[in-house]
Amino acid sequence: MIFLSKAWEWIKKSWKLLAGLVIGIVATVFTLGDGADGFKILKRFRKDEEELDEKTSSELQAAAEREKRIEEETARRLAEIEEKFKEKNKELEQDKKEEVKRIVRETDGDPGELARRLGELTGLSVASNDVE
Repeated sequence: MIFLSKAWEWIKKSWKLLAGLVIGIVATVFTLGDGADGFKILKRFRKDEEELDEKTSSELQAAAEREKRIEEETARRLAEIEEKFKEKNKELEQDKKEEVKRIVRETDGDPGELARRLGELTGLSVASNDVE
């Protein structure tokens, strides 16, 4: 009887240890039971997780490469557009220069007529008191 009461006291003091031991035994039975299928499941789970990580990293890398290609293509096209704009602007400026030369020759020293025609060509207005 004394042994049972001392055993009961020890069980009350160390119930956490006993509960952990029982849970460990139950987990071992489930994982090792039927030919260690539990460990196979854990290995398969880890393998699937690694494959998912690899796929995710490859997709992120592909997206970064696509983004880089898009940025490069955009920069290239913007440069082409700017170059074409500069060419067109030079052509327009050359045409206007030739037109200004023609107007100067035609007005033959008449400042009022020169100002009016240059205003029509460039879209700028010149006040009559500025021309003299």
